[in-house]
Formats: sequence, C-alpha cells, structure tokens
Amino acid sequence: MAVLVLIISALIWPALCDDTYTIDVLMPEVTVTQADQYFCTSVKLAAKDGFVVEFKPVVSMDRVHHMILYGCSRPGSRSQTWDCGSGSAPCSAGTKIMFAWARDAPALVLPKDVGFAVGPSSDIDYLVLNLHYGRPLDVDSSGVQLVLTPQPLPYHGGIYLLMASRINIPPRSESVKVDISCLYSDKEPITVFAYRTHSHTLGRVIAGYRLRGDNYTEVGRASPQWPQTFYSLPKPVELRSGDVVMARCTYDSDRDSAVQVGSTSRDEMCNLYLMFYAPAGDSYRQCFDNELPDKTSHMPAESLAVPPRPILPTKPVPTIPGQLPKTSEDDFDSGERERNHRPLTLVLAKGFAGDVNLGQVAGLAVDQSGALWAIHRADRVWGGSTFDENNVFTDARDGPITSPVLVQLDKDGHVVRSIGAGVFYLPHGLFIDGQNRVWTTDVALHQVIQLDMDGKVIRKIGEELKPGTDENHFCKPADVAVLPDGRIVVADGYCNSRIVVFSPDGKFIKQIGSAGTGNGQFQLPHALAYAGDRIYVADRLNGRIQSVDIEAGRVTGVIPVSQCVSEVFAVAASKDGRIFVACPKVGFVMDVNGTILANFEGMNSAHDLAVTRDMLFVAEIGPNRILKFLLDAPIETHSVVATNATEAPIHDNSMWTSLMIMLLLTIPVVVIVVGAIVVRLRKGKRPRLDLGQFLSRDRTGFEKLQQESDSEVEEYTVTPPSKA
Repeated sequence: MAVLVLIISALIWPALCDDTYTIDVLMPEVTVTQADQYFCTSVKLAAKDGFVVEFKPVVSMDRVHHMILYGCSRPGSRSQTWDCGSGSAPCSAGTKIMFAWARDAPALVLPKDVGFAVGPSSDIDYLVLNLHYGRPLDVDSSGVQLVLTPQPLPYHGGIYLLMASRINIPPRSESVKVDISCLYSDKEPITVFAYRTHSHTLGRVIAGYRLRGDNYTEVGRASPQWPQTFYSLPKPVELRSGDVVMARCTYDSDRDSAVQVGSTSRDEMCNLYLMFYAPAGDSYRQCFDNELPDKTSHMPAESLAVPPRPILPTKPVPTIPGQLPKTSEDDFDSGERERNHRPLTLVLAKGFAGDVNLGQVAGLAVDQSGALWAIHRADRVWGGSTFDENNVFTDARDGPITSPVLVQLDKDGHVVRSIGAGVFYLPHGLFIDGQNRVWTTDVALHQVIQLDMDGKVIRKIGEELKPGTDENHFCKPADVAVLPDGRIVVADGYCNSRIVVFSPDGKFIKQIGSAGTGNGQFQLPHALAYAGDRIYVADRLNGRIQSVDIEAGRVTGVIPVSQCVSEVFAVAASKDGRIFVACPKVGFVMDVNGTILANFEGMNSAHDLAVTRDMLFVAEIGPNRILKFLLDAPIETHSVVATNATEAPIHDNSMWTSLMIMLLLTIPVVVIVVGAIVVRLRKGKRPRLDLGQFLSRDRTGFEKLQQESDSEVEEYTVTPPSKA
C-alpha cells in the first residue's frame, strides 16, 4: 500500500502544481436570423505574455458550420459582435490564424514545449472568434476554450497557409489541378509537424511538398473529403531559406457549369495549412497562387492519388457550464466508435452495368433471388429549375420518361430485363419486398409507386404532381421500405422531413418525426433500410443515421457519422447486423452500435446502396454509374437486433471489478489531495486540480500532435496582396 501511495502521489502532485489557466472565447448570446450568417466577437488579452497549449471547442455542428480563431493586434470592430461576412473583417491589424474547427472536432493538444504565443511580446493583443452559422438560432454562445501557460516555452507554434485565389474547374471534368508555390526566403528555418487540407465537395486530394535542390519531400497529403483535421507528419520537415514550398489541389466535377473560387458550398477552395514550430519569429505566413510554375510542373505523380486514410482517436467535446446547452441526450448514442479497419476492395472501378446507358442512378435494390435492380433517370436531370418555389415540378408538360428506367442486372452487370417505360417523371427511391414486388418513389410526381416484375403498375400512394403535408400527400418522397407484415414506410424527405407509415392497403397509420436537428427529428430523411426490428434512416443534412422503432413510433437511437465531410446520403443493412453508410465520396461499414468495421472509397457522388451476400453496390449521380465492392466477410443469414439506445445498457462483469479497484484507490488519493491542498494553502497558493491536463501532457521533448477529426464545407478565403 505504501508503494501505491507513493505512485499516486507522484502522479497527483504535478497536477496540483500545474499553473495553466483558461480563457473562454465565446459568442455573447447572439441571435442568428438566417443561414450562412457570419458573426465575430473579440476578447482583449491581459497585458501579460502566455502560450496557448490546447484548444477546446465549445460548439456543435448542428449550430455552427465552422469556426476560426484569429490573433490580432486590433480587432475589426469595437462592437461586442459584428457581421464579419459582408461587413468588417475579423481583424483590422495584425491578422494571424491560430485555430480552425468544424464538424464536432474535439480538442487540439499541441506537442510538448510548443505553444502559440499571445500577449505584448507577440503583437497579439486580441483574440477574435469568427463563426459561420448553418441555420437561424434564437441564442448562441458557442466558441472555444483556450488552455494557456504563463511559463515561457522554447518553441513557438505557427500556421503557414498556402492558398489559391484563382480556380476554374470546367463542367464535368476530372483531375483538374490547381497549384500553389512560393520561395521560402526567411533567414530563420521553421519545422512543419502537422498539416490540414481544405476544399469543398469537388476536391479529391490536396498534397504539399518541399523542394530542396531536385528533391521533393512530402509535407502532407490527404483527401479533403476526410475529416479536415491537423494530421501529424510521420517525421517533421524543416523549411529553410531557398526551399520551395508548394501544394496541389485536384478536383473532379460532375456539375454542368464551371466552378470558381469562393466561400459558399457551390464554390471551391484550395487551402493547405502547415502547422510549424520555431524558436521565435512570425507565427503566421502565407503563400498565394503559383509563383514558380516550372517547379510545380514536376510535382510527384502521387500528388494526384488519395493516400490510405489514417485512423484518428476521438475525445468528447467539452462544455463550459452556463455557456452552451448540451446538444445530445443521454438516451442517445452520440459517440463516434472508430477502430482500426480496412477498406473494401473495389471490384469494378469503371462501373457496373457497362452495357446500360445510365442516366442519374437514383436507387438500388436486391430481389429475392439476389439479383441487383437499379432505377435511373435516362436523359432527365434534376437541376436548379426543376421545381418552383412551391415544390411543383416545372417540366410536367414533357410527360413521363419514355424509356424503361428500371433494370435488372445479372452478376456480371448485364441487363436481364428493363421495365418502367412511361411511368416515372423523376424517380428516386427503390425497394423490392418479400414477394418480389417493386416499390419506388418519384419526387416529381410526389408519389409512391408499386409495380410487378413485368412493369405493371399495381398501386400509387399520393396525389399525382401535387405536393402536400397532410396524410394523403407527399412532398418529394425520397425512399420507401416495406415491412414483413406489409406495412409501408416512406421517407417523405425533401420538404416534410418526416417518416410516414401506411397499412398494407395504403391507409395512413402514423407520422414519425418532424423537421429539425434534435434527436428524433430529421433534416431530409433520404434513405431507408430495414434489419432486425428497426428501420434505419439516413438523416442526410444532419449527417447521421437514426434507428426508428415503427411499433413505438419513435426514434430509439442515433449513430453520428462525423467522418463524413458533408451529408449522409444512403444506408443499407444486412441480416447479420452490419450497417452500410455512404457519404458522397466515402462510405463505412458499421455494427449496430456504430463501431466502424470497414470503409469503402472511390466514389465521387454516392447516392444509394444495395447489399448482396458478398457484394456491396453503390449508385452514383455524376458520374452516372454503379460501383461494385467485395465484402470482407459474406453476410450471414441470422439476424442481429439493433441496440435500443433507450434501454438500460448491458454491463460487462469486469466493470464491477474495476469499480472495486477504484474504490480501494480512492482512500490514498484523498489523503494525498487533502495533504497537498493544505500545503498549498499554507504557502498562500490557490489549489488547482486538472486531471485531464496532467494525463494529456508533460513538458519534456516532442510528441506527435494530439488531434481529433473535424471537417467543413466553407472556411477561409482572402484576397491576395497586390503585387508591387
């Protein structure tokens, strides 16, 4: 016991003596009146030097689109808050980016002996918080908590931002390259130890290099469709005078119009953040556009290739009492249970169903024989003017699509049969029930349509071409599923954001959920999957999967998919308990509790999924194709019931052993803590205990950056300085 006490004393004492302190940079209860609104607020620092060693976001993605923290010598406005989107800039002098956040990214802990310097010696007298809001809010106090030390640190942290101010991506193009390059001319070298990429939805990969002589050294390479976090380099890279620093952004576009640089999600960006340390000097550097095109023209070929995706740990996002309401409930599963996993094998990279002239592939399903079915839109395209402001289809005068848009495919992708000519206006969802009856949704007709295998229409639910919100109408229904007892479940997605249940004969039974971001609410329920006794819903704009108990008429569990940079488009489920989830460019295989088992990539704009015993199929809209992946393990025939998140959790017996050990350890810990407090009080010092801090850091030597995943759609853009 004496030895145990000494060990605990050695651990607890440094925590008690820790001299770090915190600064809260929070929005002062602003009211957000519209989406895409930008607010800034500033905090004046005390006239003393300090070093930021950790950034703790106090924010959630259902409120804030992204966040940037600046250090300034003078803020952009003297007001408590100001519009920093179309109004004043965040800083009017001494602008330095210190931190960026999005998509529920947890805390960033810097390596040992590295900190961002603030205070009089650094020319950073103010901290300015810039928040981009995704939706209106009655009141918001989001922000970031900084952990600082007053002790001088030997290395100062900084950001080197490489940015393109000119981007032109032609319509429907692939492998479009945008290069950035500058000569590093500072006398003092810096050491890059982490990097962060940023583009919008068209970015495939962003790569950075140092050119020294004739040798290219990679300083970062990642898909901007992954969580856009600061990834640690395997080995730090020095930049010294005479080196060329460069970046390349590669894009693939499925759009019908050209795309330029801009701050909205329909525009694009090309940013590479290099986080560095140095003994002293300027903590913020910029490089604009391609100053040395003769150097970037020889950039390594792997700059165009997406590397293997690293696995990142996660931590809970801290909250400051009284500042930010809790956004998740204990009854719901809000963890991102990620573990090591391997990617699925892409069998056909050029697409499945090669002998079919596919239009936009909206839906996939598997019939009782295991054959794959697909529904596409032929030459009809859903564009910006397809619906009016009342969600009425504007091209109804053109009539239905005349070609057969429902195709059954064999195992090699050849067409077995084609049906559905003259039925659909703009098909979307697809499901095949236990009797091999085909169920579809049509967003233009605002209907659910049932057909037999020969293409004969059996039933329609909803009024043709008439959107609505009542029991007899849909508004752009996204998907449909049929339960074993014949009940019909509809994701009435694009306008009503609800789940609607009908009897086997098509009579309304109930509505589940409503529009919103809370648990049990939806923002565009886009796809449905049935497994066990649950319906799984791809809650597209909320970036998550929700499981629905149809009998109880409520959502019983939530699986966040924060790995997605943008939206969750599709979900499929297997009888053995695997859940398949697709974002536009990456997908995941999970168990029913959200643990990631595998991932799959190679898509550009995934829209739907279907699973056979040993294959996963992905439908894409632009390029219009079907991709085929080999499952790492065949699907078993037994069923696994999803965990009901509102029921009491199942505890492992080892938990009680752990509790007993913790209780036994409590006694000596209390003795040590009380003794230490008494000693500090006698010395006139204020006692402080921060176990999280002492567990995460010490001060000797360098370690890898501790950082968890984040991502964003819009971020930081700036006009480059004019050339002299």
